[in-house]
Amino acid sequence: MILPYQELMERGLRGELVEPFKIEMVNPASIDICIGNTNIYRGVECDITGRTADNPIYLEPGAFMLVSTLERLKVPLDCAMDLRLKSSRARAGYDHALAFWFDPGWDGIGTLEIKNVGYDVLPIYSGLRIGQIIYHRLTEACAKPYSGRYQAATSVEGAKSGN
Repeated sequence: MILPYQELMERGLRGELVEPFKIEMVNPASIDICIGNTNIYRGVECDITGRTADNPIYLEPGAFMLVSTLERLKVPLDCAMDLRLKSSRARAGYDHALAFWFDPGWDGIGTLEIKNVGYDVLPIYSGLRIGQIIYHRLTEACAKPYSGRYQAATSVEGAKSGN
């Protein structure tokens, strides 16, 4: 079962889902998330703090970038979470690889894989609404919460060898 608006609001206001929690980001069955301050482009970590819609960096057609979420994401033990790209972003040419699943107990800054599949450059800046997270309620609380290498991430995470 996907958590509905009223439960997203209740849990969000209690600090269980996203920090910072902003009421205007809550949708009927999801919460919008934004691009954060760090990214990895062409293997180099870049800080985009201060970049805005009026002064973005640009993702060239065909280019790939890892971007952090602006929000700290938390997954309660009775839920799992995934991400869907906002349809307006997909229509503009942004693409998101389907490697954005969070197990129960996960807590930290998320990393998204973004690619420009369009014909024009795409703006990237801190605060850009890029996706929406969807919480799925489990049939019971998870007895073995996530404890992997990305737990408690504080910025964008590149690939690590061994997996």
